Amino acid sequence: MEEKKAKTGYWRGWPKRFLALLVPSFFLCFTGVFFGLLDIVSANQVYLTVTAGDLLSTAAWVTAAASVAIAVVLAFIPGKVHRLVFALLLGVAVMFYFQGALLNGDLGTLNGTQFDWRADAPAAYRDLAVWGGVILVLAVLGCIKPDWVRIGGFIVCGALVAAQAVSLAATWVQKDGDGPNYQLSGEEQFTLSSKDNILVLTLDQLSPLIFEQALERDPHFYEAFQDFLYFDNMSARYSYTFPSLMYLLTGNELDLTVPSREAVYESWHSDKAQYIYDTLHSAGYRVNLFMESNYAALGAENMLGKADNVVQAGDLVITPKSFAFLLDMSLYRYMPTILKNPFCVSTGGIVDVSAYQGVTKLHINSDFYTELLDEGLTLTDDHRVFNWYHLQGAHFPYTVDYDGFPCEEDETDREDQLHGFLTALETFFQEMKDLDIYDDATIIISADHGYFECFQAAFLIKLPGQHFDTFTSTSAPVAQGDIMPTILSLVGGDYSDYCDGTTVFDWQEGDSRVRTTSVWGYMTQYPEVEWVGNVDQWDAVANGQNRYNVFGTFHYDGDRNTILDKERYWYYYGYADEIEPLYDSFY
Repeated sequence: MEEKKAKTGYWRGWPKRFLALLVPSFFLCFTGVFFGLLDIVSANQVYLTVTAGDLLSTAAWVTAAASVAIAVVLAFIPGKVHRLVFALLLGVAVMFYFQGALLNGDLGTLNGTQFDWRADAPAAYRDLAVWGGVILVLAVLGCIKPDWVRIGGFIVCGALVAAQAVSLAATWVQKDGDGPNYQLSGEEQFTLSSKDNILVLTLDQLSPLIFEQALERDPHFYEAFQDFLYFDNMSARYSYTFPSLMYLLTGNELDLTVPSREAVYESWHSDKAQYIYDTLHSAGYRVNLFMESNYAALGAENMLGKADNVVQAGDLVITPKSFAFLLDMSLYRYMPTILKNPFCVSTGGIVDVSAYQGVTKLHINSDFYTELLDEGLTLTDDHRVFNWYHLQGAHFPYTVDYDGFPCEEDETDREDQLHGFLTALETFFQEMKDLDIYDDATIIISADHGYFECFQAAFLIKLPGQHFDTFTSTSAPVAQGDIMPTILSLVGGDYSDYCDGTTVFDWQEGDSRVRTTSVWGYMTQYPEVEWVGNVDQWDAVANGQNRYNVFGTFHYDGDRNTILDKERYWYYYGYADEIEPLYDSFY
């Protein structure tokens, strides 16, 4: 009989325990799922392919479902242990909030770099002590003063949920429902012409040094790229992907006196840029740009009339994979410092997992080799093909294995990933040979920028009918500004108005040439700048100390060691030939 009464009392008490636990459970999920996710997306809509409005309904029901699930499970714990569970859940929820609001410090941006809490171990241990102290105090109070903790917890949870809701409403960026949604389609990434092809394959962060190390590690690549002429002394104009891709694709340098969005718009709508693509189209080429449009043009709409694979897409499709990716960005903000690394993602990865109605693919990167093997190359007789691919190459995050297939970051490294992409290119070229279109193709393998060991960009080119008995290289002093003139010269266009008005073939070893490269930097004596791109994880408005606010610009006559020595002075001493203030900061 007593056992029956105990069971009856247990189940009668379950709804009360559930309702009590639902309050801190909802606060926890509201902070981490609803507010955190929507706040980050709303503050960074210039960069991301999604808007907060796209995610509102999904975030709401996931928050509700997760809140109920946590409360349902924990409500099965009865009696005095329930008091402890309530206090612990409240402590975690409160610290979740305060980690994001007060404790994070400068987390910088999610640019793909793995987060290492050991770089600021004292702060990580401080956070852990604060978390432990608050949770311990609440656990003790929950056992000796459960009513105080419950009532106080209800008040704190309600107040902080309301504060976050007001903050989100005040900073909400309304989605523009009137403007068309332009995206780059990857549908024809493996469609080439039976007539004539010009292919540019940009491997991110591929410096000459990194490329040469890859050749030494696997010498068979000397044979794979034997038909290419390798330039080991190409100056990179900029040190990061933005605005390097814009410069390569339009021939225009970034105007630092106006907002980046205005500068990029003017660059893509300039007579110079229009001439490039009009020339290619007049020569019968279909122009496809397979890349992340934000890094090259701050949106595919700026590429209209130039790239033929710009399409008007439908609504965003929220998939479990894309939502989980975005949720990781939020959890990265709220987790204690020592636990952040598993939630560190690359903001560029959101493009890889985003899907829109009417667009088959948006971006080709870690799955490039997989899809090449699955689809194979196909030919068209309708037109010539000009394809420009931007691949991850040697850039973090490292998500491609030695054999070229997607993998987790802890399963690979820079060397293995680059080997994977070089393997993919080797297979790509072999398929072209099998289709008898390789010999007549013009193929360029390039980089948008180098890396700290070598700030130059690797460059290889194969012209129609070009063959060498052995791998051939030259140290001619070429620059990225020569790439587009080289392409224009191959289709019979006038290239005299581009940069120095020279192609890569106009320079010989031993020539004297002053070239220019610019590197991002931060200097306290220059004004802080607004953030216009990439995701600032924890404070999209007020945290300015790591937002690059200047370019260190260098003019040099020499080789890659010459510019490396100059840029070391920049990083160590803040010295450059010129220091150019930025209007705002994208990266």
